[in-house]
Amino acid sequence: MKKIILKKIAKINNFFVYHFNKINEFGKIINHKFKNISSFNKYFILIITSLFLYLFYLSFPSLYDKGSLQMQLNKMINEEFNINISLSSDLTYNILPKPHIGIKNAKIYTDNLDSPKELGQIKKIKIFISQKNFFEQKNIQIKSITINNANFSIQHEDIDILSKFIEKKLSKKKLKIRNSNFFYIDNNDDVISIFPISKLDLYFDEENSKNIINSQGLFFNIPYRLKWNKDFIKNINSTFFKINKLNLKVENFTEKKNSLLLMKNFIFFRNTEIQTNISSKKNLIKIKSNNDSKVKNNSLSYNGLIELNPFHLNMDVNLKKLNFNKSIFHNNLLHGIFELRQLYNKSLSLYINLQIENLIKNKLFDSSRILINVKNGNINFNNTVFNGKMGNLNVVNSRIENVNDDLIFDANFVFNIFSKSEFYRLFQINKKNRKKINNVYFDIKYNLTKNKFEISNLIFDPDKIKAEEELTEMLDSYIKSLKINNWIDFKNFVQKIFVDYYDG
Repeated sequence: MKKIILKKIAKINNFFVYHFNKINEFGKIINHKFKNISSFNKYFILIITSLFLYLFYLSFPSLYDKGSLQMQLNKMINEEFNINISLSSDLTYNILPKPHIGIKNAKIYTDNLDSPKELGQIKKIKIFISQKNFFEQKNIQIKSITINNANFSIQHEDIDILSKFIEKKLSKKKLKIRNSNFFYIDNNDDVISIFPISKLDLYFDEENSKNIINSQGLFFNIPYRLKWNKDFIKNINSTFFKINKLNLKVENFTEKKNSLLLMKNFIFFRNTEIQTNISSKKNLIKIKSNNDSKVKNNSLSYNGLIELNPFHLNMDVNLKKLNFNKSIFHNNLLHGIFELRQLYNKSLSLYINLQIENLIKNKLFDSSRILINVKNGNINFNNTVFNGKMGNLNVVNSRIENVNDDLIFDANFVFNIFSKSEFYRLFQINKKNRKKINNVYFDIKYNLTKNKFEISNLIFDPDKIKAEEELTEMLDSYIKSLKINNWIDFKNFVQKIFVDYYDG
């Protein structure tokens, strides 16, 4: 085959030389002043011939047998990139922008030979090849691979497969993923989360002996940047995660010692710096805060336990002080978290015990214990207590849910009044209007998205209401136009009910 090719090249070269010599002779006849054109023609012939030969050489892969090439590329990707891929026979060869083989419709599977599981479907894949030797199909070499418009479906058990994949040395040749999606699905094949990826590069940095992963995409619809590397010399994994829109940065350093996985995690968010020590063994993860953690010059401590199979988080958090109104009711980030559909997944289980020593800028309560319970797709704050000199506010039954893109908090409350004198003082009830009161029961439905709330089932203990129907009508009409923006508005509201509708 080589002899045939060389004969063709020689024949083409002779063709150009012959015809340009004819042009040269014609120029000499016309005018002897153009005697130097022969040198120009020689260079011109050389350039044209070289260019033609180069393009002819680059076009050789188009002559390859597609059937055997498909099998060859499958094997090369499996061996060089450690990826079990199945390429279709829809192959095309392109010279520009660089010589590459384009393939439509490919699939990626797990490496389980007995029962391979499909992990991804690829619409387009470009395999860039080295230009060193195109004469023989068997000698082609892959330089890099670019995957476009792929959908990857990942379940919980697949995370271990991906983890093992990146823990081993990657290929020195870059694997690039562009404009693709990662779907996280449960055991019923229901999609829990979608993570669009605009850019993902994986390769082994031979000079520094590191696996490198660089990624850009959307994390719950928020743009992010991620850099991950595994240092094979120091045996440390490093992760750098950044969301510019939220001014959030996360750094994580992981080291494996015997059967334990030890991690140091740093979260930087505006004036908040949270440092966490994490230890992991099999399906159990322990979390403990570092003493240097702080939230806007506020001390913070926590410890918890995560069980992975099934997933359950149990966390105790202690916070020195908190502005409840600002940090809870008017916290867009917190609202955004509770609006996430993934938080209501039935397989998610969380129990968080938040102890707040000092509730600042709050006239009713001094401290609080907030309990957050996520289970079977429901979120409640049952048994949450707010403590004050006047009494305690208890959350009996509650839930929070996303209704038509509105975040709704619905709860039953009981207010135990321990100090009547403090109650009269705070709400400025004069002596002639003071009455016996022990407990107050009421329900609240609060739309956090639209900042609207409703009060219903208002009951006083002892139960001596002047006219229950009139009170209900008053609440209905009053709430529609009610805007409690400060303490004075709330005080006036309580005064009106206590004085006008309660007998005591």
